[in-house]
Amino acid sequence: MNRSPAISDELIEHLEWAELALEGDPTATEAVMKMLRSDDLVAALRSRGASETEAADILGDLAGDCFGGERAKGGLHRLLGRYNGACPLPAFFRHVAVNRLITLKRKQALRPEASKGTDDDEDPIDRVPSPASGNAADETLIPLLRDAVVRAFQAVDVERMVVFRLVHSYGVPQKRVGAVWGWHESKTSRALDALREDLKTSIIAEIRRADPWLQLEWDDFLSLCGESIDLFAS
Repeated sequence: MNRSPAISDELIEHLEWAELALEGDPTATEAVMKMLRSDDLVAALRSRGASETEAADILGDLAGDCFGGERAKGGLHRLLGRYNGACPLPAFFRHVAVNRLITLKRKQALRPEASKGTDDDEDPIDRVPSPASGNAADETLIPLLRDAVVRAFQAVDVERMVVFRLVHSYGVPQKRVGAVWGWHESKTSRALDALREDLKTSIIAEIRRADPWLQLEWDDFLSLCGESIDLFAS
């Protein structure tokens, strides 16, 4: 199990639970299963359009992938063994579950079209690529998230973008940046706060425009960014 650098005490505790559960420790296994049975996890799926049956099926499969089936390289179960402490375990499970719901809904949306004009014995739905099991920021989401960030930043006017980059990319103190425009430090701070809020709103709007089924909130987006080392890779 690969650990993320600089993680909090809570995340260390969740990593230990995951590792012990993989080794068969009954207390840790029960703690993980309690997370998988939580009302919050069911609510996350229901709020995104899952029926009661769909939510139960997804969470049942999730538990099976944590504790059953084939083991990944290194002897770790294919899902729980991929948890690396980048976010709390409940958030990791929520992202995986929601992504599986999105895949299910996409397949359901494609089914009427896919059933037309095919003489093959193969179910057309089987040809629809689905995300890798257990990969919270899966390969289908990475380009979508990246494009949303790029489009949001492209919409920012040049002056605000310069201020943002001087502070966040180059570490120039806000007081010095504001002095270039004759601003008081408080005005610079307000301008940056406003831009960050605008970017948050724009990024989420771009994600929902690109994929209406992907009903992410800002905290979900941040967690997915933290889980993916490929999100901003060139």
